[in-house]
Amino acid sequence: MKHQRYHNLLKAIEEERKNEEAYYRELSKSATPKDKIESGILWYPVDIVKQRYTIGEFVEIEVERTKNLDKSHKLKTGVGCTVFKQLDERQEYKGTISFVKRNKMGIILHSDVLEKGQLSEKGLTGVELVYDERPYKVMKDSIHTVMNTQERHLMELRDGISNQDEFAYSTRSYNTDYIAGNVNPSQETAIKGVMNTGHIGIIHGPPGTGKTTTLVTLIKTLLNNEKRILVCAPSNNAVDLLASKLDAAGVKVSRVGNVTRIADDLAHVTVVEQLRNHDDWQHIKKVKIEATKARKMAGNFKRKFGSKEREDRNAMYKEARDLQKWARDLENKLVESILYNSQVVATTLIGTQHRMISDMEFDTLIIDEASQALEAECWAAMLKAKRVIMAGDHMQLPPTIKSQKAIEMGLEETILDRMTPCIKESYTLGIQYRMNEKILSFPNKKFYGGKLLSHNSNANHLIHDRDQPLIWIDTSGCGFEEQTSTEHRSKWNEGEYFILREHFMQQIENYEDCSIGIIAPYAQQIRYIKSQVAEDEVIRAHDVTINSIDGFQGQEKDIIYISLVRSNDKGELGFLKDLRRLNVAITRAKKKLVIIGDVATLSSDKTFLELLEHIEANGLYQSAWEYMAM
Repeated sequence: MKHQRYHNLLKAIEEERKNEEAYYRELSKSATPKDKIESGILWYPVDIVKQRYTIGEFVEIEVERTKNLDKSHKLKTGVGCTVFKQLDERQEYKGTISFVKRNKMGIILHSDVLEKGQLSEKGLTGVELVYDERPYKVMKDSIHTVMNTQERHLMELRDGISNQDEFAYSTRSYNTDYIAGNVNPSQETAIKGVMNTGHIGIIHGPPGTGKTTTLVTLIKTLLNNEKRILVCAPSNNAVDLLASKLDAAGVKVSRVGNVTRIADDLAHVTVVEQLRNHDDWQHIKKVKIEATKARKMAGNFKRKFGSKEREDRNAMYKEARDLQKWARDLENKLVESILYNSQVVATTLIGTQHRMISDMEFDTLIIDEASQALEAECWAAMLKAKRVIMAGDHMQLPPTIKSQKAIEMGLEETILDRMTPCIKESYTLGIQYRMNEKILSFPNKKFYGGKLLSHNSNANHLIHDRDQPLIWIDTSGCGFEEQTSTEHRSKWNEGEYFILREHFMQQIENYEDCSIGIIAPYAQQIRYIKSQVAEDEVIRAHDVTINSIDGFQGQEKDIIYISLVRSNDKGELGFLKDLRRLNVAITRAKKKLVIIGDVATLSSDKTFLELLEHIEANGLYQSAWEYMAM
């Protein structure tokens, strides 16, 4: 079959879609509101604290839950939800969650509810998680387009990625003598190397090697040759980070997406804010107000009236429709003007299908965090550009896939995975600015072939002059066996947190003004540690962030504690066997890394055994018994 690989990719996407749909269906089976609140799919009751129109006349509301404030939940940015007024025979309005901050949540609604006032009554409104099919539809449509395209550059890109071929020739001849920024030699080589790629270029950026700095410099340099560049990433956070750096560097950026997903200091680059701050916006606003007045006046006619009144009402409705269309046309032209006068359009990969930019095309697409982007997501953006430059680290975590069958069918494999070893226009950034050399040494040897060099500024930095930056505290023989939560089907280990806290308290005088991260691979361990820290005034007084390994990707802290959790007689490691998680966890630390784990269990895996031997030779190995006797 022609394009067999892409047919298989479509099947894998469908497997993941079915898995997610079943997941949400299972969550929604709970019969009572209390059960739904407990399972984390419902906020009830909530008050609406803000509501307004956003661009395109969508309604945006902000809600705040008034009960169950400490309950964990599964509602997060970007997922679909329904907002309802009553539990029995409720009126529902579909929406998309635009932000979640503690007990407040923003929602973009898909219908007009402001004028009708259905959601104005306090204390009667709820928000429930629902399955959202749109991302899967975008990915499937993109793959179908790729399979059927007749555009030469897309055909060459498609076939090259499918067959893992080197591309035959370059279509750019940009001057690489000038680089728009201060970069180190490996960064400069990467920038010059990908600038003239014809199809695909790759910047492999291991932890702390200045990938974002390299991308900003690359984009500024490319803008000497191109009018406008499309910049994407799989997540809103990654897009916002790059957009913020570009804005600070003086690049004219337009961020496409929901304004409430973006930090306040970045709001001015969103199309929404640029629209509202434009001189022509007040005129558009007046036309919208006139349309609303005409619609209200038409609605004021009583049911029983003569032909003259009927004609007047119809005329008013027509006037309202005409005014609305006029306002919409003016708004669309103004948005088009803003985007075409931008140097960079920034959005998520799925966001490239936003109606604002549906007709735009670009010479160059840059995808950041490409190691976490599904191939089908990338194609949604790649259809809009003549070539793509990808940046990321395929030695760190892949995209999150829930369906094991989809993983077996290859959905987890990214374009970065496939093409980094195959094409000549693939460059690794080789100088890292984050870690103490002792922390770097193991991942450098295990994952990066010893290619990374530490910059002088950080190679030997420590918490204090006589500190040990690399420690393993072994819990073997202490009776700290892992436990499994039946409710969350996740694991935790109370004893490991006990040892962590004891070590923390010993070092506490050295931790002033230090950022600290506590990482664990299992969500239940994170929940347990957070619950303990919430009641611990001493630890709470410090700058401590607690999150999963997956949640910590892209972050860094002066001090990192890793609780590995697994402790059993069978030597079972579960998904700790994905060694990319270990790489991510280790490389979050700048000055000090403390690993707490059961060597008897973990040494059943060759890599963990190698890590232990490395720490024994280059760091400090301790038994947990040293902390239990205190």
